[in-house]
Amino acid sequence: MGESGAEYEHLPVVWTVGRLREALKDAPDDAPVHVAVTPFPGCEGYDDRVLVAYAPVTMHRPATEEAPAWREVEHTLFADWPAGRYPGGTGQDEEC
Repeated sequence: MGESGAEYEHLPVVWTVGRLREALKDAPDDAPVHVAVTPFPGCEGYDDRVLVAYAPVTMHRPATEEAPAWREVEHTLFADWPAGRYPGGTGQDEEC
C-alpha cells in the first residue's frame, strides 16, 4: 500500500446496474456470483466471497440550511465467505 502512514486518494470506478447487466448477459442463470474483496484500498490481494443477498437500500437526508433534502436508492449486494471449513478465529488476515 505504499509508505506507512502515507495517504492517497482512492478513486474506484463504481459500476451501475446497467453495466452489471451487460457484463452478465451471457452468464447462465445458475452461475454463482463471487465477489472479490480487498482488505484495504489499493491492495492487490483479494479474498473470495459469494453473493448471498441483494437489497435496494433507500438513503435519506433531511434538508438543512446548507443543503436541500436528499433521497437516493442504493443497490447493495451482500457477500459472505464461500462454503467450506475454516480454522478458528475470524478468518481474516492482517496482511494483504
